[in-house]
Amino acid sequence: MSPAGLKRISNSHEETVAIGQEIGKLLPPHLVVCLTGDLGAGKTTLTKGIVAQITGVSPHTINSPTFNYLHIYEGQKTLYHMDCYRLKSEEDFLARGLDEYLDGLCLIEWPERIPSLLPQKRGVITIEYLGENRRSILYEEARV
Repeated sequence: MSPAGLKRISNSHEETVAIGQEIGKLLPPHLVVCLTGDLGAGKTTLTKGIVAQITGVSPHTINSPTFNYLHIYEGQKTLYHMDCYRLKSEEDFLARGLDEYLDGLCLIEWPERIPSLLPQKRGVITIEYLGENRRSILYEEARV
C-alpha cells in the first residue's frame, strides 16, 4: 500500500504494535507524523511498532515521553518521539528547543497543542477507540 493511506482495525495490543510496524515501513526518512486520538487510544502502543520497525529498538524499551517531552531512538535510523500533552503553549514547545527536531523523522503525540509549528506536509495517524481492545487506525499523508 502506498503512503497515501492505510486503514486497519486492531483487536489487541499486539495487533496495534504490528500495524505500527506496517506504518513504519511506509515512512520516509524526514517527515513529521502527528498521532491523534483520545487519551488512552493507543498512540504510544502504535508508536512502539513504528519505532521498532524504523530503528530496530525493542518495542519493550519504548514508552511515552509525557514527562520529558522527547525521546530519541537511535538505531538503523534515528526517530524523534514527542509528547506535547503537558505543554502549555507553542511558546513552551519553542522554549524547550523541540522545534530543532522537526527536520528529522518525528512522531508527535498531541500535535493539536502546537498547530502553527507543524509543517504543511505531514503524516497524520488517527486512532479511534471502538471498544475495550478494538481500535481503528488510519494513516494518511496530508498537506494543510
